Amino acid sequence: FTLQLSLACFAEYVLHLSRLNPDMMYIHQDSGLVSISYYKFDVDDVTGDLDANRPVPFRLTPNIIEYLNTIGICGPLTASMIASARCLVQPKFKVQTILRAILRDEMIASHKKKQDESVSSAPTDMEGELLISMVTRAVTAIMGRLNTLSTFEGADSKVGTLVAAANSHDNLCRMDPSWHPWL
Repeated sequence: FTLQLSLACFAEYVLHLSRLNPDMMYIHQDSGLVSISYYKFDVDDVTGDLDANRPVPFRLTPNIIEYLNTIGICGPLTASMIASARCLVQPKFKVQTILRAILRDEMIASHKKKQDESVSSAPTDMEGELLISMVTRAVTAIMGRLNTLSTFEGADSKVGTLVAAANSHDNLCRMDPSWHPWL
């Protein structure tokens, strides 16, 4: 459970994915395996950029922390998040290229959604330069987060800061009530 939750938290934070609500998480009764039903990129409807402004980086509510306990949080959860980031950064895989292809489709879909909602008579195609700049900004934001999480200097780690922010009661109370720790 801990390792799967850490990978879901890692993906939610690094890839700017939609918030993990309790109705999206399924825990298998026999094995404890976690299944997330759906995620999507959290694209701001106005600017078209990835939405990076949220008080809690990923779902780590008091009830989940109670279940995992401090050893599970400080040990396997944080270590697997750092290891996941390093796996994507260190060998210099073509992560940026893959992200560009995925985010290009996501930005086009977001643009078409805005066009469908608007009252204008003729839908317009997205300009190439605008699409390229939006995708480049999104990939840069994702790679920045990925590089930040992959660095580990002794006991200091960005993951520890993120876990503290996710567990902060002040941050949790600023979230949408549907997100609150009912789980």
